[in-house]
Amino acid sequence: MNIRERVSLSLILLFSISFLFGQETKKSRPTVGVVLSGGGAKGFAHIGALKVLEEAGIPIDYIAGTSMGAIVGGLYAIGYDAHSLDSLVKEQNWRLLLSDDVNRENLPSSLKENREGYILSLPYELKIKEGKGKVQLPPGMISGQNIYGLFQNLTIGYQDTLDFNHLPIPFACVAADSRSGKEVVFREGILSEAMRASMAIPGMFSPVEKDSMLLIDGGIINNFPVDVVREMGADIVIGVIFPPDNKSIEKNRGTVIEVIEQLGLFIGEEKRKMNIADTDILITPDLHPYNMMDFENSAIDSIIQRGEQAAREKWEELTALKETLSITDSVHLPEKIENPYITIDSLEIRNIRFEGLERIEEADMKMRLDLKNNKITRKDLETFTSRIFASGLFTKVFYRLEGESPFDLIFTVQEKDFRTLDIGIRFDTNDMAAILAHTPIWVNAPLDSRLDATIRLSRNPYLILNYSINSGVFYKGGISGKISRNELKIYHRGKSLYNLDFLRSSLNFNFSEFYLHNIKLHVGAEIDHFYFMTRFLANAEEESVDFKLKNNVYVNYFFNGIYDNLDKSNFPTSGQYFSFKYALHTDNFYQMNGKAPLNILDMRFLKPIRLSDKLYITPELSVRTIFNANDSIPLMYDNFAGGQYNGHYVPQQIALQGTRGMELLKNTVGVAQTNVRYHFTPTRGIYANLNFTMHHDELLKLHEGQSFFGGSIGYFYNSIIGPIAFELGYSSLSRFLYPFISAGYYF
Repeated sequence: MNIRERVSLSLILLFSISFLFGQETKKSRPTVGVVLSGGGAKGFAHIGALKVLEEAGIPIDYIAGTSMGAIVGGLYAIGYDAHSLDSLVKEQNWRLLLSDDVNRENLPSSLKENREGYILSLPYELKIKEGKGKVQLPPGMISGQNIYGLFQNLTIGYQDTLDFNHLPIPFACVAADSRSGKEVVFREGILSEAMRASMAIPGMFSPVEKDSMLLIDGGIINNFPVDVVREMGADIVIGVIFPPDNKSIEKNRGTVIEVIEQLGLFIGEEKRKMNIADTDILITPDLHPYNMMDFENSAIDSIIQRGEQAAREKWEELTALKETLSITDSVHLPEKIENPYITIDSLEIRNIRFEGLERIEEADMKMRLDLKNNKITRKDLETFTSRIFASGLFTKVFYRLEGESPFDLIFTVQEKDFRTLDIGIRFDTNDMAAILAHTPIWVNAPLDSRLDATIRLSRNPYLILNYSINSGVFYKGGISGKISRNELKIYHRGKSLYNLDFLRSSLNFNFSEFYLHNIKLHVGAEIDHFYFMTRFLANAEEESVDFKLKNNVYVNYFFNGIYDNLDKSNFPTSGQYFSFKYALHTDNFYQMNGKAPLNILDMRFLKPIRLSDKLYITPELSVRTIFNANDSIPLMYDNFAGGQYNGHYVPQQIALQGTRGMELLKNTVGVAQTNVRYHFTPTRGIYANLNFTMHHDELLKLHEGQSFFGGSIGYFYNSIIGPIAFELGYSSLSRFLYPFISAGYYF
């Protein structure tokens, strides 16, 4: 035998020994699979159960789950241990994630007004040439933009198409194909997509289209996939499942929660029973009174603890299992999974490209990213994705990273090929019921121009038609028209002065609107026409004011700016707001009543301050002053204070809580007010508004002017249609306790 043959034989023997040794090592103990069931927010109990399994030293060789179990199981499989998951789920804004809303600070400044007022968007097609049109119901209330973005962020490092057997812990999850009615088991593919498909609750989340399938929540067919983990190779199965809660079922009878929670019992009940019977150690947390929609932090913490408690009740069985597996301190357990991407914050980017752009220039989209030094933090990547989606140009915006660092960053977008009818509803004791509707009428892609219509149906209705032309990312020009009808009650120190019913028609020319995310600068002109249909003078002593009520046309010029990065328009908790407007008002292009034009300066500043997790204070300062006033001020441009909301009846209206109606004040008005708010829970709390107002005919003598105070106290509840508030106000002007009730976002 020559040397070459001896070396070859030695290598064959060495390989055979290594293979046999490896096989023996793999078979040295039975394998353990963990199964996590679906259940919405109740699925956070899985995290508590995993804490106990880690503490007991139970190895996990396979993991499978459905819906929320797929999310927890998928993240656990790539290295997020139970304590990491505990911190992760508690720091999320689940109310935002389980919606398609955009953080207000990510909206472009041109879209921040009234964005929160719309609670429903109905897609529709209108083909005028073909004489066809139809309204489409969306496939789900939520498209999943935000939750899928979270999955993409958390699975960085495992973002490519993968065989899930090659994950640190082999993983599988279950979805259902609504077209064929068959179960779909994900053992390979894109991890974030598989997790998203598994939790697509019918009617709530839009299904995931993949190949020829339309994938929905796997809980309908197999909510507790023990059979799947057995097929993966598990000899012993530990499962976490939530038994039916009869008290909760009775409490939620007739609601959407009952419908969703009982869906799986129609198709998957038989398989569920078989899988429960095939489970070696069954952990069943008692989660009453929590249900699948309890995503508040206080509930999440309790649910995790309940899962941990239920697992500890199985401690003896877990200890016995550990002995069966012959696991001792001398036996080498699998090392803790090290996923470096969990802690890496900054990502290095090689190239950026967009997939799905047809009418929009890729260069414009890249300008929105503003990537510096070819690096981006994960938070900034999430923010940039949100800003692109917030532009309103797309129905979907997702990203993926390809290759290894430096990555190729690819955005997959779906341009809107349909219109939406956005609808808001509101009720309050002033205007009673109100409906707000908005839709684009015409879009011209080459010029990036569009015509939008907005209408408010209420006691004080209006119609706005706005034509705008965008030139690049930062500039917009155009023209808009508004016609409104107002019933305006004017008081003088609490006594009725005027009851007015008038039409206001405005044509606004937008010469230049420059905006850079939170900043908006606007130069323009407007033609204003007032037509008084009825005017009732309640106090005969004030007849000298009546000349100001003549029908007339005014030509005005203005320059205004806004800085706005508030997180919410209603009860903000962070950011700040500053606005100013300088305007010239004329009745003949250059004069007012034959004299110099009116010069009006209007400024407002507010900043919410967080005092604790539950207590916030928002101080606010407002000033409006009229120069060259003398006797040339038309009543409709005078200083008005009163009501709950700025600019509700007339644009210059300064809100003053506790006033009975609109008060006519002197030429300069300064208001210092604050809102103090205490949250019992994230959605419920009490608040108080306090204001101090001074007015004088001269700006520099404002501190010498008359002053008065007012305020209100109230209770709020943030419902699905918006905030519901009950308040009681009082002011030294009206000297009258004024109740106010509202439901829905203000518009």
